[in-house]
Amino acid sequence: MPTIHGMELEDGHDLGVDATPICCGDDMDGKTTDSGGREYTCGGCGTEMIVRANGLVADIYEAA
Repeated sequence: MPTIHGMELEDGHDLGVDATPICCGDDMDGKTTDSGGREYTCGGCGTEMIVRANGLVADIYEAA
């Protein structure tokens, strides 16, 4: 599960606009979306996290 500052992230948490979440002990890879948000993917487990342009976590998908 993605974390920031040691706290597990959930939908609605404020990640901020410049923070990078950590999953499986490493920074998650991020890319900017068309709407100005960020989409992060864990290189270890494949978990994906969508962050809106305002820094709020919109969704977290765990790899199947």
